[in-house]
Amino acid sequence: MTALDDARSGALTRRALLAVPLVLGAAGCGVLTPDPDPDDGTEPLELTAAPEIDEAIDALWNNGGERALSEITQIQFDDLMVFFEGTSAERVNEAAGGKLLNGKYYQSSTQLFLFRTGGRGVLAAMVSADVLEHEVQNATFGPEVRIIAPGDQQLVTLED
Repeated sequence: MTALDDARSGALTRRALLAVPLVLGAAGCGVLTPDPDPDDGTEPLELTAAPEIDEAIDALWNNGGERALSEITQIQFDDLMVFFEGTSAERVNEAAGGKLLNGKYYQSSTQLFLFRTGGRGVLAAMVSADVLEHEVQNATFGPEVRIIAPGDQQLVTLED
């Protein structure tokens, strides 16, 4: 291994180590569990990455078309709420049905896709694709929501 390889390896390692606290800190999160009901059998809700959603949005952004989010996530949900950076943590926590975020605001540059069933969050997915129309900010969509894209790297939207 050369000195250059050692330097590159060290830089990559430092970046990898720094990325973890940045992602967690940026979202303004600590303990990511809503108020669980131990009797209802539900698991605590946590913020999660959403590579399958990011990949689908990226493909549509480039090639155009549409795709149902229910096909991408393979989960059952009643509604989808989309939150952007700066949304109050109080609003997100209320929508999630318990404490999902600490602090005052959702502070991540990712969009938060909160999938809900029965008024409680079932999936809190941080979507990094930054190609969504601004009209989807702080919007709510039904279970038939689709990603719609004209292609040619034009902005993507969500529609019921």
